[in-house]
Amino acid sequence: MKFSFVFFLSLLFIKGVVVSGQNYKPTQAPKLVVFLNIDELRTEHLITFSHKFSQFGFNQLIKNGTFYHRGNYKTTTSFRGTKLLNIHTGSYASTHGVIGSAWYNAQQQSEEKASYFYAPNAQVQPDSGQIIFPRLNCSTISDELNIFYKGKSKVAAVSLSPEMLAYQGFLNDELTFWLNRTTGRMINNSDSAPPNWAQKYNDMNFADMYIQRQWGPASDLNDYHEYISKGPMPPRHFMYDMKERDPLFPYQKIIGSPFGNVLLRDFVASLIINEELGKDKYPDLLTISLSCKPFVDRPQEMFDVEMEDMLIRLDEQIESIIQLVRDDVGLEHTLFVLSSTPSIGWLPQTLAKNNVSTGIFNGKKTSALLNLYLMAIYGQGKWVAGYNDKQFYFNHKLLNEKQINLEEIQDKAANFLLEVRGIDKTITAYHLRVNEYTTGIFNEYQQNYFHGRSGDLFISLKPGWTEEINGYKKVSLEQNFYTPLIFFGWNVNSTQVLEPVNMIDVAPTLSTILQIPEPNGCVGEPLQEVVQ
Repeated sequence: MKFSFVFFLSLLFIKGVVVSGQNYKPTQAPKLVVFLNIDELRTEHLITFSHKFSQFGFNQLIKNGTFYHRGNYKTTTSFRGTKLLNIHTGSYASTHGVIGSAWYNAQQQSEEKASYFYAPNAQVQPDSGQIIFPRLNCSTISDELNIFYKGKSKVAAVSLSPEMLAYQGFLNDELTFWLNRTTGRMINNSDSAPPNWAQKYNDMNFADMYIQRQWGPASDLNDYHEYISKGPMPPRHFMYDMKERDPLFPYQKIIGSPFGNVLLRDFVASLIINEELGKDKYPDLLTISLSCKPFVDRPQEMFDVEMEDMLIRLDEQIESIIQLVRDDVGLEHTLFVLSSTPSIGWLPQTLAKNNVSTGIFNGKKTSALLNLYLMAIYGQGKWVAGYNDKQFYFNHKLLNEKQINLEEIQDKAANFLLEVRGIDKTITAYHLRVNEYTTGIFNEYQQNYFHGRSGDLFISLKPGWTEEINGYKKVSLEQNFYTPLIFFGWNVNSTQVLEPVNMIDVAPTLSTILQIPEPNGCVGEPLQEVVQ
């Protein structure tokens, strides 16, 4: 018999004795695996703000779990979907095929997106529709779990945005939820009506309550990291209304505010208990996509006051989720996996102010410049067919008509681009195919090269440089971001690991723990600190 919905939410606020992962040694596989993916969370955040967190939230994961400080995706794109697929497939883009948010389709001579959202009535309900998933070339951990247990395992996912749900492989349409920015209701990918418990949750109209509020600092602004300064530094304005002027997206600002994480926390509580996750002999998988990235339009840095404020408040939601799972499923039966998809670093103006080398690179303008150079050699024509995510695509049709060797034009272009400010290294698709690189940026490009989708010529930017995309300056991955990776609960020991760890190792680790086959394209290795 199911408990009342109010009781579900009340469980979130019950505080009790937290059981350490070292107090039990279960021999069977966990009954529930909970992915906590926190967009833009960096290891530096967990270290810098640890004194502001409670002992039962992030600090409980850090102190009682296996904490890898330097998770590395080894990807040449900042696209979150590629990173998520690295985790869930145990492979690189060279295998799963999603090299970025989009790529140039040479046959159709147009850009092709990795995934998109189909809304049959987009003018009225743009968020109500179907996630069109990317064409993957291998299975994911959720695919293997679903196949092995013949659909008996429940695979659920909750996010504020459908984009975060498209890169995890198999998902049960009826248990895949996101926020409808038009109605403020949590909806799913199914044509049928949401479960009764989800409708009851929506009828409580939490989103309507949140858009009536304002978001301001949780404590004195002078205590935030942003305001560390040698001299006086007056805090900037920090008070945001949650109401959105756009009538089509009245609940838009909930995404990227602390209230969004609260909304997800409460919804997850109802999902876990009503769907009875972790209650039978078949292990279940739940993915929760949280965020510490604020909705503000201006360029953001990793220690902005809004981001810190979101993390301080998110710590309470993490504590509540752990407490709920401990009471309802048991930590000895649950494995938490915390990861992130960071891409925000120092802004160019901050680096320049501190005399650190920096600059802004524009791929579209560089593409036009490269085309002029090639016209001077080969004559009039659009030799560069497209550019996307530090990749140049050449016009193969024109090259064939003019009987120009592809490798020749790749080499000439590569040498020319080395003279462009901000470009550190170049490499051609030909060299990626015929050579084997074991270290450095060329190895990363090789691991992310997928024939038919990847470009003909690749560049890497100098450290500290940013790429301007459609007027937006995006921090480049050349700053070498690391993500935190934490395993907590079940049979996990308290360990701190400072050596770099490859994020493709998550999937084979979970396969070993769940005692199911690895994803069929997996090249990662089980993490010994977790599986031993």
